Amino acid sequence: MRIVATADTHFGFEYGRIAVTKKESIERMNLAFENVLNEAVSKKADLVLHGGDMFNRSSPKKAVIKKAYDIIQKFAENDIPLVAIPGNHDKSVLPESLISHFNTNIYFMNKLKLLGLSEVAILSFPFEGNSPRTIFEKVAKIAKENPAQKIVVLCHQLFDGACFGPHNHIFTKRIDTLETEKLPENVLLVISGHIHRSQELQNGRVYYTGSIERTSFMEITEPKGYLLIDIEDDFHKVQFCETKNKHWEVLEIDIKNTAMLSSVIEDENIEIDSRTLIRFVNRDLSNSEIKFLWARYPAKEYPLLRFSPRNPNTVLRKLYEK
Repeated sequence: MRIVATADTHFGFEYGRIAVTKKESIERMNLAFENVLNEAVSKKADLVLHGGDMFNRSSPKKAVIKKAYDIIQKFAENDIPLVAIPGNHDKSVLPESLISHFNTNIYFMNKLKLLGLSEVAILSFPFEGNSPRTIFEKVAKIAKENPAQKIVVLCHQLFDGACFGPHNHIFTKRIDTLETEKLPENVLLVISGHIHRSQELQNGRVYYTGSIERTSFMEITEPKGYLLIDIEDDFHKVQFCETKNKHWEVLEIDIKNTAMLSSVIEDENIEIDSRTLIRFVNRDLSNSEIKFLWARYPAKEYPLLRFSPRNPNTVLRKLYEK
């Protein structure tokens, strides 16, 4: 069985300071997802998995929902099943739609369920924020009750050892981090959304797909893509496939010993068509300096530019090294 796994499409995500750039951001998310689905067709996948955070908000606009579901419905015409779960941004429930009721190739899984598909079953559940370990115990119980069934778990959770951010923060030994040591051997893999960096954890038992596009400057150094999973009788292979993404840029300016902010930024070359964040580090900005920045970089001329901090009395430390 060949599976394409993706997650964190965040349909409706807006970036930019004017309507045109916000619209372009939404369209890029749609296009990125379409490209992954086209890859699933060209690579002759038997199944597509979506690991949650389909939408960027729990109550997305009707136009955003329609576009996302139109893409999924069109893909279903290829006779390739698609299984999707809701994530934390979806508030653990995907918006109601008739396409999952009338199309036998589309499965929106809003509750814990074992779905038998060919020789491999998908055991999936929505994001659980209150008691993730309790529901994971139920996952292990269901798997043990079906010992002859090969199982892939699909979820949107935080697993012990997950790595995030430019400082490579590792989530470990928290009450909401999960471990797979109690899962039976017939659980081949756990595929998860939630962490936007694609990674392998817990001796190859857990894989994060990562997001298909960047939604934060915290992800600037991370490649984006999807997982291609091949499952044979006695082995399985998981491969990360990178996709092309829009360029993001971070400029960090040390202003610790700078009295005149204007003298520091005049020499910076800002690419107008690049998503750029200017971070002023090692001292706070005054109200007058913040007003100067708003005036220096008007939204109409610099619609893709952001700066931080945007409030006084906030000191940032350096994140990125060139």
